[in-house]
Amino acid sequence: MRRRKNVAGYILLIAVQLVSLLLSGCTPGAVTTPAPFSTKPLTNTPTLTVVPVVATPTTIPASVTPAATPISRAPTATPLPLPTFTLKSGDFYFSIADRPSFIFSRNPTGKTQADFDTVLEWAHQGGSRLIRVHLTHGWWEDPWINPDGTVNETWAKDWERFFDQAAADGIYLIPVFGVWADWNNGTPDWGSPLWLYNPLNAANGGPVEAPGELFQLDSATQQLWLKWMKTLVERWQGRENIVAWEIFSEINIASGAPGQIDPKGGVAETAGVDFTKRTTAVIRDADPRQRPLTLSLAGVYQETDQWAEFYHLPALDFIEIHPYTDQLDRELIANVSRQLAKYNKPVFIGESGLWSLNRADKAAPGIRHAIWAGVVSGAMNGRALWDQDGYSIYFYNDRTEALRFMEKYAATEQAAANFAGDLDVSGFKPLTVNFPARTKVWGGAIGSDKTIVGWFRDAACEPPDWNLLPQISGQTITIVAPGSASTWQVDFYDTRTGTKVIASTTVTRQGAGLTISLPDFTDDLAFKAYPVAGAISTSVPPPVTDLIAGQWMGTITNEAGNFSTRIELSIQPSCQIGQVCGTVTAPQLPCSGKLVLQEITGDIFVFMEQGMQGATFCASGGYESLQLQADGTLSFRFTLTSPEGEKTNSSGRLARP
Repeated sequence: MRRRKNVAGYILLIAVQLVSLLLSGCTPGAVTTPAPFSTKPLTNTPTLTVVPVVATPTTIPASVTPAATPISRAPTATPLPLPTFTLKSGDFYFSIADRPSFIFSRNPTGKTQADFDTVLEWAHQGGSRLIRVHLTHGWWEDPWINPDGTVNETWAKDWERFFDQAAADGIYLIPVFGVWADWNNGTPDWGSPLWLYNPLNAANGGPVEAPGELFQLDSATQQLWLKWMKTLVERWQGRENIVAWEIFSEINIASGAPGQIDPKGGVAETAGVDFTKRTTAVIRDADPRQRPLTLSLAGVYQETDQWAEFYHLPALDFIEIHPYTDQLDRELIANVSRQLAKYNKPVFIGESGLWSLNRADKAAPGIRHAIWAGVVSGAMNGRALWDQDGYSIYFYNDRTEALRFMEKYAATEQAAANFAGDLDVSGFKPLTVNFPARTKVWGGAIGSDKTIVGWFRDAACEPPDWNLLPQISGQTITIVAPGSASTWQVDFYDTRTGTKVIASTTVTRQGAGLTISLPDFTDDLAFKAYPVAGAISTSVPPPVTDLIAGQWMGTITNEAGNFSTRIELSIQPSCQIGQVCGTVTAPQLPCSGKLVLQEITGDIFVFMEQGMQGATFCASGGYESLQLQADGTLSFRFTLTSPEGEKTNSSGRLARP
């Protein structure tokens, strides 16, 4: 989920504005809607006492580091034509100039033109090609909608000037029309009930009494909002640098409508489905280019809880995740893999960040590692930070301090962008990586039969201190490699530049695995591997499932011995790694799903459970390890790691019926 916002800070800032106006002798007008804060969760928030303070300066004092000074920019008079930026049907990555590419994205915002100039320039310097913009958050002077549902013209022109600047820099856009906080009145309580400032709120002169009215099918409020959204789509559909539309951000924590409220007080999944179908139909009608559509959820609930099936909706072309955790790199790799397995749709990192350690002095390695983890996660994009990309401008009382904080991360993705810039990610999928016992490294790999990309770091470099070993030596990893090439060349890269090759080697396939010896390194390294020309394995055919093909059934028991259930497997013959090779059914639960072959090592077959259906607790992403025994039975071992890192293990013996 997006990090909780400091509501007390809103009140204080309004007080600051009013006091500043009074001290200057001006008569205050209507208080404008403040943009959102993004801070860590509040605990024991003291009672606010408003005292006279001096308003935050609108220009940066001379004492600020020069690079943090707001950058004044103007759109290029004759910008170069933009390459096509599309999401082709069946692809899991955006294509730039018809080449599937891994891209970096940001979440910029600002109060003023100077703010937007600065964060956009940083995105350009860092190599980010895509920005996700919350249209209702930014440009403090004007509301985003008029009471009659028409677009505020001044507000729209501010955004259009920014869109022009982005296009001149070769940067593409995903506009976000709605966000949960604007439609949250404190229930569910995630810290930012910004309904108080929504221009449609009746308390502010608008026509809407309660935020949940937006999610009542065909209500007057919904019709008003759809009118506003459709006007913007029609107005902007001709812009070359808009590549997709995000209808709403984190809808599951907006306040629910009467009769359509989930147990926690938010929008119910059924109402969300109706809202999504209604809004996607409006956009499809208004956008002749039929850009891809998405709508995001906050990751605040268990995947077996509310909204577990929402992303299966055909109306959504790709899905989003919003991970916030202090072990962000590990969460990215695990989360993306789960989402790909469950939904079989492209996964976009909408926003992300550290949780309790976001502003810690030692946090930079955690952010940098998360950026590199994104490259090998299977997601469409990387970086996609929240506070570091722009939203710190709201939660620091001192604007100078906010800019200094963000400047530390102004180009953190640049080396990774250099590394990924020439990759054709056609057919890329997350790959299984096996680590030996007592390994000192952790990371991930992704690839196809043409290219494998990996990133690995010091496994001990973890929060809160991110301490490093002086040197990592003598480490190996084994990757289950696609295709049949017998020999691969591996080039290792310095992650500080993304371009410097620090070592190279060749490795030979052993069965399905490539065992790669890593050179000595400190902190982390990355590699690209390519099949050696002509090195196709012809003497050993690709391993298949013939040894265990057929029907199997039996009882499995968990490690504690307090749970057991019957399980039935069906394994197809002649099935290869990466293919759907059978089904699994636990009829007593009930759960059922598909088995995708991940690895064959000798007589051990490893499958991943995908598309699990049935009871609410049925989860995809579990691994089944099967081994044929001398007595003709099948040894079965199962492991599932939950989103919180908890492991479930069970085992048993299966027999043919």
